[in-house]
Amino acid sequence: MTSFLPDSIALSDSVPPPQSLAPKIRDHYNLLAPFYYLLWGEHVHHGYWENEADTAPPRIAQERILGELWRMAGCPSRVRLLDIGCGYAGPMLWLHRQTHVRRALGITISSVQQAVAQARIARAGLGQRARIVLADAQRPWPTDDGDSSLVWCFEMTEHLEDRAFWAQEAFRALEPGGTLCLAAWLAGERTDPASMQLRESVARDSVGYPFSTARQFEGWLQDAGFPREGMETRLITPHVVRTWEIAVEIGERAWIKRLRPYMGEDIEAYVRSFADLRDAFASGAMEYGLFVARKP
Repeated sequence: MTSFLPDSIALSDSVPPPQSLAPKIRDHYNLLAPFYYLLWGEHVHHGYWENEADTAPPRIAQERILGELWRMAGCPSRVRLLDIGCGYAGPMLWLHRQTHVRRALGITISSVQQAVAQARIARAGLGQRARIVLADAQRPWPTDDGDSSLVWCFEMTEHLEDRAFWAQEAFRALEPGGTLCLAAWLAGERTDPASMQLRESVARDSVGYPFSTARQFEGWLQDAGFPREGMETRLITPHVVRTWEIAVEIGERAWIKRLRPYMGEDIEAYVRSFADLRDAFASGAMEYGLFVARKP
């Protein structure tokens, strides 16, 4: 296994998990869908910048991070794709441009995201080969055993309480020789009270469960059946932290400030979380990881 992890990494915070957040997560993405799209565009995830001198705009950086994970997986082509937490189908359409997707199934908990994503794949001419379904990834996934050659999970495990179940479902859905790709927000190795408080605040404001460490994810993948020698893990936190520096700047723009009193508590909490996310990733309280695992 190739790993870019520090020698010691903390266990995830011992914050008691809340009751199922699924209804709140669904409402969050349904209510905030227009704001997310306005803020981030088609890709609801981090960007990747090479270094501090890199001035790429967010959209380019967001597509770069997709490319980083795709290349880690060996640039798979002509895949049968299962995209869990597919958002507005941005990654699905990007993957299609790279790999000529043979068939794709996207899963989202948000009916608003489903409608937008389905319209986008239809406009892209993928209507006969791709579909978006409404489902909760914390329950058995609506796919047959071994039906996919690539399972793609981009920044969605933050909303899952049982991440061991997620790993088991990914293993089940993949054909022998298939590949799992994951991008995830992670708990960092710092265990001082300020870092733990930052993680707790970020999880709460982003409607997520307590964060897990990279080593915990590796353990769940192994327990699900993915062999250790077939895994690769990269921590790329310095390359993504600018996402939240940009978000903080956007949150301070006059039109956002004028709208915030009318946006509701969910959006207000989300905008407030930008500075916490910037500080958490910059300080090491949180990490950002890419994972690839292969089913034997």
